[in-house]
Amino acid sequence: MIQHFEISNQHIQEVSPGKGNWLVLKDTTKEEQEEIIKNYRLPQNIFVGGNHAEEVSRLEPLENTALNNSYALGVTNLSAEKKEQIEERLEPLIFIISDSLLITHVGKESTFIDRLLEKYHEKIHTFAELISYGIYMLYTHYIEELLEIKKDIDELDVAARKTTENDALFKLADTERKIVYLDHTLADQKSTLNGLWENESFIQDLNDSKLVYDIQLHQKHAEKLIHIYRDLLETVGGLFTDMMDNNLNHLMKYLDSAALIISIPALISGIWGMNTGGLPGKGSSIGFFMVVGVAVLLAIIVAVHLNRKDFSK
Repeated sequence: MIQHFEISNQHIQEVSPGKGNWLVLKDTTKEEQEEIIKNYRLPQNIFVGGNHAEEVSRLEPLENTALNNSYALGVTNLSAEKKEQIEERLEPLIFIISDSLLITHVGKESTFIDRLLEKYHEKIHTFAELISYGIYMLYTHYIEELLEIKKDIDELDVAARKTTENDALFKLADTERKIVYLDHTLADQKSTLNGLWENESFIQDLNDSKLVYDIQLHQKHAEKLIHIYRDLLETVGGLFTDMMDNNLNHLMKYLDSAALIISIPALISGIWGMNTGGLPGKGSSIGFFMVVGVAVLLAIIVAVHLNRKDFSK
């Protein structure tokens, strides 16, 4: 689907096909993409990877197109669908910017454009403002998600001190997966956005240093959070490992104690059985029971002694 909008100093409104200065490509077919590429002489691979979480962030000039002073900006948004896997929630956004036309490609079932217009339509009057508020919004999404991850890390920290059950370990693995994707995505976007802020033409069109400052502040906040939470998660993962090692050590102590207790009757009966004479009870009908009684008594004494030992140290 291709939506047509008109961005002006007064408003943003959807217009009929063939009009407007902003095209939004959402759930587009291969034929629709090829039509856009052909009409504006865009690179054939411009939309490749537009639905994959691993899409590389980029800022690159476009040469030999039908658009004046055109360049492409690729960033990644984080959707609010928390029930989905993290790689399903990361949605690449591709902006093709020129003097007279803006083309935006969003992923399948994306609500990014709808939410952007809902929140900032009154503040958007230029292409640069639309892109900037879009970047500001997507970093807000990252910060919100990272704050939720902090709650998960706190819960895992408490769980690591009490249990090593599968549910806690599965949650740890899921949280680590989120952190890995978010860490690489934010690191990838950092250099791209640094290049955008150095683009004099874009900054002049935007003409809003306060908005640039707010975006950069959001960017630094998200990057700091991801670094802190990544280290915290490594600490919690190490705590889980240490707790499992500690529990295993305790188990081995108990097993060694049980083996020692069991070996005492076996040792006594073995010594008694391999000696052919000279031992008490040789000719008695209760000799067998004497051996068993002595073995059981010694085993009980050793068991009581071991039971009083503190195996948690």
